[in-house]
Amino acid sequence: MKQVGTLPFRRERLVLGISEFAATVVGPAGGDMARGLAALSGGLMMLVGVAATLRADAGTAPMLLAATLVASSTLAVSLLVRGPFRVVGMMLAIASTTLLAELTFDLTPTVVWLFALVVPAIGLTHGPRFGAVAGLISAPALHWIETGVALDPLDPQTPFGILILVALGATPGYLLELARRRGALLDLQLERAEALVQQTEVARRGEAAARHQAVFMLARAAEARDGTTGVHIEHVRDLAAELAAAAGVVTAEIEQIAWSAMLHDVGKIRVPDRVLLKPGRLDHEEWALIRQHPAWGEELLMGDDGFALARRIARWHHEDWDGSGYPDALRGDAIPLAARIVRVVDVYDALRSERPYKPAWTLERTLEELRAMRGRGLDPDLTDVFVQIRDAQSRG
Repeated sequence: MKQVGTLPFRRERLVLGISEFAATVVGPAGGDMARGLAALSGGLMMLVGVAATLRADAGTAPMLLAATLVASSTLAVSLLVRGPFRVVGMMLAIASTTLLAELTFDLTPTVVWLFALVVPAIGLTHGPRFGAVAGLISAPALHWIETGVALDPLDPQTPFGILILVALGATPGYLLELARRRGALLDLQLERAEALVQQTEVARRGEAAARHQAVFMLARAAEARDGTTGVHIEHVRDLAAELAAAAGVVTAEIEQIAWSAMLHDVGKIRVPDRVLLKPGRLDHEEWALIRQHPAWGEELLMGDDGFALARRIARWHHEDWDGSGYPDALRGDAIPLAARIVRVVDVYDALRSERPYKPAWTLERTLEELRAMRGRGLDPDLTDVFVQIRDAQSRG
């Protein structure tokens, strides 16, 4: 019973051992390029051998065909071996090429050109040093096939033949290694660039979050001076985003308009409390102070390009469509779109909110007032869009 259970185990170990050996010899490091070169080299050797076989007499043809099959198969496998077996693979590649060239040289002298393919293939699959050694070994073999002498010191072409084959073996492999090193360097640089982009994005988000916090704190400070709880700035932000989207503003600008809108009244920080919190009607001097808050808001937001849009809104959110507004009496489309959007939603929320000098208005009364201001104080198109939104929401 023990042997029955052991035999399958031994067979499994044997199969596993063979598989591990094969992976070591011809393993995945061969890659597509090695397999392609092996197939190409073996295939060309097969074609040369078959051509020679067709020219041979009936007595030698079978032997040549068998030698062709063995040599081409050996060459193909020899280009796939890896690790410490590369030396064996190199020697098998040269030996198989030399064997077929010797057997078929009289029938097809061009067979010697196989060395010009096999030597660079060794350099590409096994490395430039193996390619150079393969060229050094192949030169005497090629000279022997052509002349019957391995080396002829008196032949001036001998050193040139050796140098050519050594160069053929080393150069392609060296260029391939160089390309791989450059590729690895480029991959590393790409990884660093991607990491830098990610770090930059994190920093950008952090900067945006810090700016949003600064906007919120400034806006809250201004609202606190106005005697409100800060709900107004949040309403203006959300309503401005809603109206901007409905008016067709691109998505990337909607958030900028929304957050910048929160600072529309930041200039009120400089308005005295006796004016800002006065429950009754303002006199001429007090109105003059109030009308300065757009310019003061612009001044407070100077010095940071990130507040450029907020500066425009702060300065021009009290400009009227008909040119009767302040501080610059701009008219129509001369008023920046963001400022026109904030003008509409600011008027709406101010009317809907309770203030020290007035109670909150109903929705119906507020929308009626917006329609009355259409084309005078407010952009007519934006007003129509905003009123439609409020009507639809009230009915829904």
